[in-house]
Amino acid sequence: MKKLFPILFLLVFTASSCSYLPEKVNYSPTGISISENTEYIQMTSEDIVSDRALIYVPGSGVDPHAYMSLMENVVRAGNTVLILKMPANLAILEWKKPLEIVEEMKEFKTWYIAGHSLGGVTSQILIHSYPDVFNGLIVLGVYPSDGHSLADWDRNVLSIYADNDELASVEEVEENKPYLPTPITLESIEDMDALEVSQPSTIYYMIEGGNHALFGNYGAQTGDGVATISLEEQQRQTSTLINKFIDWNENR
Repeated sequence: MKKLFPILFLLVFTASSCSYLPEKVNYSPTGISISENTEYIQMTSEDIVSDRALIYVPGSGVDPHAYMSLMENVVRAGNTVLILKMPANLAILEWKKPLEIVEEMKEFKTWYIAGHSLGGVTSQILIHSYPDVFNGLIVLGVYPSDGHSLADWDRNVLSIYADNDELASVEEVEENKPYLPTPITLESIEDMDALEVSQPSTIYYMIEGGNHALFGNYGAQTGDGVATISLEEQQRQTSTLINKFIDWNENR
C-alpha cells in the first residue's frame, strides 16, 4: 500500500488483509501497572504519579497489544498510556473514541494523542475537527492528508518516520509537510534538548535503517521495506524522542 489516502481505499485494503498479532505475549514489565477493558489497554507507572496521559491509536489491522513494548519507556517517564482497541483493529471506524475517553477520565489534566500508520491519520482527522482537546500530536510512519490539514494548528507535532518504510515513504512524508505546522528537522535525537522555536512546529526525525512494522511488535508487514536495525533499536529511538518531545512541549 503506497498511499494512506483516500480513506475508502484503506477500508477496502484492510478488509481484505489479515490482522497483525503481537509477537510478545503475556507482556508484564516490572514497575508498570497494566489493566484493560473492552475499550483500551491502560499502562501506568508504579513509581511516578502524573496527571498527564497519552492516547495511542494503533495502525490498520494491528492488535493493540503489539504496541505495549514501544510504550513501556513512555510510561516509565510518568505518562499514563491508553492504547485503544478498535472494531476490526481499524481506528477510522470509531475515530471519535479518544474524545469519549478524555471526557470520562477527569483525573488527567493534560492529554496527548499518538498514532501509527492509519492510527496517525485518524489522530490527524480528530484534531482537525477538535483542535483544542490535545496538547500535542505524535505520528509514527505517517504522512498527513491535505483534506485534514493541520498547517494552522496552534500546537506542536512530532513526526517520526523511517528510511526503509515503504508504506509511508520518506518521499511521501517530505511531500506532505505543508499539511502540518512549520517543519523542523532533527539530525539527532539529542538536538531536541536545545530546540528553540517561536511558533507551532512539526518536529521531524528519520530513523535510519528502520521500517514501518518496527514501530510495533507484530512481525513483518505486507508491502513494507526491510529494516537493517533491530526492533529494540527502532523502539528505543522512538520512545526516547517521544519522551523528549513531551518534556520540551510541557516546558516551553
